[in-house]
Amino acid sequence: MKISLAFLCLVFSANAIAQDAPLIRFGRGFAAEEQVWLMSARPDLTPNQGKRYRLNQILFQANPERFQAYLAGELDAGTAPGLAVIFARAQGVDMKIVASICLEAAGKDWFSTTYMVKDDGPIRSVKDLKGGTIAVVGIKTATDLWARAGLLNAGLAPDKDTKVFPLGFPAMGDAVRTGKVGAGTFVEPFYSTEVAKGGLRKLFTAVEAVGYDHELLDIWFGEKFLREQPGAVRAFLADYVAVTKYYVANTAQAKSDLHKAGFVRTPLEVYLKNADWKRDANARVDVESLKKLSSFMLDKLQWLEKPVNVDSMIDQSFLPRP
Repeated sequence: MKISLAFLCLVFSANAIAQDAPLIRFGRGFAAEEQVWLMSARPDLTPNQGKRYRLNQILFQANPERFQAYLAGELDAGTAPGLAVIFARAQGVDMKIVASICLEAAGKDWFSTTYMVKDDGPIRSVKDLKGGTIAVVGIKTATDLWARAGLLNAGLAPDKDTKVFPLGFPAMGDAVRTGKVGAGTFVEPFYSTEVAKGGLRKLFTAVEAVGYDHELLDIWFGEKFLREQPGAVRAFLADYVAVTKYYVANTAQAKSDLHKAGFVRTPLEVYLKNADWKRDANARVDVESLKKLSSFMLDKLQWLEKPVNVDSMIDQSFLPRP
């Protein structure tokens, strides 16, 4: 009887601790966030989850909806391109980047967002897009920035010489093949699917457009949550780094687990072959690359009214030491 009572006390105590653990309402996306998804698909890889924090991942299709939910008090944290956080900070939104998810990087081992044209079409170089259209997933998104950088490199004026047109990723392939747009933006898994169909070829990549490796996606937290729940943030990021290291070392198994859990709908055999973005195993943010992107947004694109202090919008102190 004493053993049974002691056991019950332990169970109730554990349940009480789990219920008292701060809840992190986390807004996620649908591409390139594998190690984030893995935290929910494989909670066994996150020893702090359910003890020092609870995690509720909520799917959003786009960054504006994610940020609106945060401003409405419905989210505590989430994922977003560094570029989007720069925009948010410029508008006074109190959020900070705390960790990196993945980067646009050059090299045969990494995938970089690719702009493609019809293989047998008239566009042989970026200059041939004069008078035509380039499709991006949204205006003033990262895909828009890379497209405009590619056009500027070729001496073309975006919106004047070449129209920039918003279009969803799933429609890019058909739009390019049918001539509705001259060039389209392709990310995985859409890139590999369209390459397998044939008829398209690369025009340039995101890295080639801006000329350097740079942050693609990051994790952000609201400043209020950082102040009020620093222990939960540290515990979450300790688990996140552990899962990132697992993903980098066991990519095929991790992808299989994500596919089984329904986070990815691409056929498994295709998903396993897809090239992956570069991921820092310690989740450290490439701060200098974000400073370059911020300057480009201000000076070349006139997307910002004034400079953004990039150093002040990043706080990596919650990350475990490498």
